[in-house]
Parts: sequence; structure tokens; C-alpha cells
Amino acid sequence: MHSKKKNELFLKKVSIRGNPGDYNSVMPINRNALIRYRTIDRCLQNRRRKWSIEDLMDACSSSLYEIDGVNKPISLRTIRLDLNMMRGDKLGYNAPIIVKEKKYYSYEDADYSISNIPLTGNDLDVLNEVSHLLQQYKGFSHFHEVSEIISKLEDKIYSEKNHNVSLIDFEKNDLLAGIEWLDILYKATVSKTAIQLCYQSFKARAATEIIVYPYLLKEYRNRWFVAASKKKEKHVNIFALDRIQKITILPSEPFYQNPAFDPATWFADIIGVTRNSAEKPTEIRFLANPLHAPYIQTKPLHPSQQIIEKTNQGIVFSICVIPNFELEKELLGFGEGIKLLFPAYMVRRINGKIKKMAKLYI
Repeated sequence: MHSKKKNELFLKKVSIRGNPGDYNSVMPINRNALIRYRTIDRCLQNRRRKWSIEDLMDACSSSLYEIDGVNKPISLRTIRLDLNMMRGDKLGYNAPIIVKEKKYYSYEDADYSISNIPLTGNDLDVLNEVSHLLQQYKGFSHFHEVSEIISKLEDKIYSEKNHNVSLIDFEKNDLLAGIEWLDILYKATVSKTAIQLCYQSFKARAATEIIVYPYLLKEYRNRWFVAASKKKEKHVNIFALDRIQKITILPSEPFYQNPAFDPATWFADIIGVTRNSAEKPTEIRFLANPLHAPYIQTKPLHPSQQIIEKTNQGIVFSICVIPNFELEKELLGFGEGIKLLFPAYMVRRINGKIKKMAKLYI
């Protein structure tokens, strides 16, 4: 089969889900229906409130508006059909949806979620095709991130087929807050759509409403951030997703593309996400003792890292970055394994922090 036709067939298979091994009997799921199923699932998992069918209608309408910017009400008939579809086995959900007090919907099993159901044989076939398709791009420099994706896929396929635990344990945080905003922020960034954030930083006493123009999503140490400019401000801000309380799409608000922001270079001169655009990269020198030096040598703190000299005390490294909070945290994290040598003002800051730390243990 030609590569183009094979890929087209693969895409058709990816868009459907049904009984194992039978592509002719499966039922296609359109995108809006899938959004509604996921929204209903999130609602029914939230047992802190009661969900009438009108509440589910409103929640689904809000989700579709947030994702697509389309303000179209969901009919009572549509939600009833969705609930019946989720209860059935056509999609493999078999959701234990019950009605309490003849009005409120809930899951009979408090731990149930459509995202937790086991993969079918059909799902595994599709995952296999995904893995084989991605393998074609594994050697290309533009797709170097694909290697990790393939490893995750192959490990998932192995564990499901053999009913065994995964053999690769990737870094993850199951309690990560704010991840629910990732999809809507990604779509707003791609479509260059303004949004309004209800945002409360750790330092603020109360949340505030901010109109922003999102440019880039950034992950650092298993936390997600969005780089954006505020309305009527020209500098770029970094907002943590776990501090967002609400997002409102503003399709009629003109989008401002900050000319100072280049996603390919904005984070190149820093460790982490905090950047003062007024500052310039500075040479940072530090001595790593013989025990810690091999770790730093094999996993550099920054791409600019170089070895200045090797001594009996260890190895002197240098990096060229804009000093920030994350850099100080990184250096302090090595404890007695690293001694900061330059610049002098940073040595004084680190020294002051170490003295304050020492007082905690006296």
C-alpha cells in the first residue's frame, strides 16, 4: 500500500473507537460529542455538588464555547442521547450513570471515569499503527522529541497486551494542578485569540481579571506556564497554570503580537521561566567537588555550560545566563557540592541565603 493511502487509512482508524478488531462495526465520534462526553465525565466525578440534566447542558455549552468560541446551546435531547451513549458499550464506556432523587445524575462508582477504562483490542491496533507511523520520523533531526513519544507508546502497548506493569517510569505528577487549562490555552495560542484570566499569584490576596494575549506554553519541572502580554502592556509575563481560576475566550478582542517575543529564543538565556528582559546574560562560574562534578558534566545546568579548569578540588564550570530565582534554586540544590565563584553580587546573595538556612537548624 502506498504511504499516503496508508496514512489516510490510519487517520480514519484513529478517529473511531468500537468493538475489538472490527472497524466496520465501530461508530465514529465527532469532536463536539467527545467534548460533551469528557465534560459530563468531569461533572459526574465532582461529587461535591448535584448535577441536574440542565446543569450538564450548561456545562457542555460552556466547554464548547471555551474551546471553539461558539455560543450554541445544547438541547435536552442531545444530553439524554449522550448519557445513553456513555451508559452503553458502543464506545466501550459502560459508564455506571445513575439518577438520584429522580433528578440528579452521578456515577454509582465514585472512582469511575471514562478516561480510566481499559484499552480495547481495537485501541491497541491503532496504537501499534501510531507507533509504526512515528518510527518513520525517528531519525530526523526535526523530530528528535518523537523518540520519547514512541517509547511511551511502546511501553503502553506492552503493558496492556501482557497485563503487566509498565517497564518505563516517566516523570509525572498525577496531582498536577492547572493541567485542565492546557487544551484551551493551546487552542487560543494557535488561533491567536485573546483571553481573560481570573488569576491569583501566590503573593496576591485575591484573584484579578486580566486580558492577555498568549504566545507560548512552557513546561518546567513538571509545572506548566503560559508566556503572554497583558493588555496595554508591552512586556511579556509568565503565568502559572496552577494559579488560573477561570479562562474566558475573547474572540472579538484584537490580538496583540508582541514583536519583542521570539518563542525560539526567549528562554534560551535562562534556567527555568523567570526572565527580566532588561538584564543581559552574565557569566556564572562555580566549583563542583569531585563527587558532584560528574553529574553536572553529564547533565549540564544549561546548554552554554563549559569546563574552565580541572583541579584537585573538583571542576570549575561556567554558564552564560540571565540570573534569576530558578538559577539560585538550582545552585542551592547541590548543597555543599557546589561553591559559587562569580559574579561577586551573586556570591553575596547565595551566602546570605545559606546563613539564613543554617539558622533554621540551630
